[in-house]
Amino acid sequence: MAKKSRSAGGYGLSAILIAVVILFTLAAATLIYVNSWRVSRYNMGSVEKMSSISDRLSEVNENVILLVADIGTEQGLGSIENINNSFDVIYRDMEDYENIKGHSDMETRRYHQAKLSIMAYQKKLSEIFTVISNFNYDDAKNTYVQEIYPIESTANEMLMATIELCSLNAENMSSKTTLYYIISAVVLVLFLVIGEIGVYMVSKNAKKAEAEIEAQSNALSASAARLEKSKQKMENIALTNILTGLKNRYALENDLGDRLETDQFNIGVFDLDNFRQINDTFGYEFGDEYLAAVAEKLVQDFGEAAEIYNITGNEFCFVFNDDISDSVAQKTSQKIAETMSAPYQINSILAQLTVSGSIYHYLPNDCLNTDSLLIKLDTTLHNVKMNGGNAVYTVNSL
Repeated sequence: MAKKSRSAGGYGLSAILIAVVILFTLAAATLIYVNSWRVSRYNMGSVEKMSSISDRLSEVNENVILLVADIGTEQGLGSIENINNSFDVIYRDMEDYENIKGHSDMETRRYHQAKLSIMAYQKKLSEIFTVISNFNYDDAKNTYVQEIYPIESTANEMLMATIELCSLNAENMSSKTTLYYIISAVVLVLFLVIGEIGVYMVSKNAKKAEAEIEAQSNALSASAARLEKSKQKMENIALTNILTGLKNRYALENDLGDRLETDQFNIGVFDLDNFRQINDTFGYEFGDEYLAAVAEKLVQDFGEAAEIYNITGNEFCFVFNDDISDSVAQKTSQKIAETMSAPYQINSILAQLTVSGSIYHYLPNDCLNTDSLLIKLDTTLHNVKMNGGNAVYTVNSL
């Protein structure tokens, strides 16, 4: 009878042990499943919304650029409507994002900073929209560079930081889930091999969660790449004349920079005489095409000898390469004037203007900054025009 009792006790202990293993397996699987579900839910919600906000903000940035380029046109008005629609979607996504639980304190703080930056960005654009009809291209470009672009950059940077923290929070949550899995697996092995069934199920769920996290991380990376591409586009347009495609005055200031203190080089400016007559006679669209044709010819003929800038509407600046001597620069300047004053056929209309220019052999520390350098060149250019134009003068070094 005693033997039977010991057998019955062994069976009972085995049953209890199996029951404990099953219960622990269920508890561990439930814990990991809940955490995996929470990670998945967080990523499916937060990451998706942040990605959507990033995409819409990129659309806003692109439409702002289009608005500057198409100022005063129906396309420009369409860009304003697109901008407002994108902001409507952004605010809806923000509301959805804020209703999702699980954000870290740092992520929440950074998100609110990004939200304030985006709201400031929209406010500034709304202020510009009320007076945009009075702008011309130069006004719109200057307003973009001086007022809109800094706020736009801040909003982009704050959003990028929020996306990074969102991704970091997701990784931390994933790490916790992985930790729970390891602890559970070790305990299960200590009980019985039967626990391997539970480990298998938990492992399957964990791998599924990791695959979802990886997919969402890839989506975040793609969104960040699009945002960076949009930022690069904005930086390029800030340094480029949209009409001619040449670098503008801001680019000239950046390129010269410290060269004014250390380098010597030849630089010249050339201006089409009486260009206003072209606009008055044939219209501004014809004048724009005329300038674009001149710019294309200048790049074709002199792009290898100098860096070419379109610093104002019809004024071009040439910074000659270091290997160009003074005499060659002088001869090239005459050729530049000849090229610019050649007849150009635009829409079956032949137009031709004379050109005034000034050339300067710059020495280190001749000028304090780019503005003073251009003042010297423009002063000489003015003298050329006062003497009838159609000539190239040399700036006298002082």
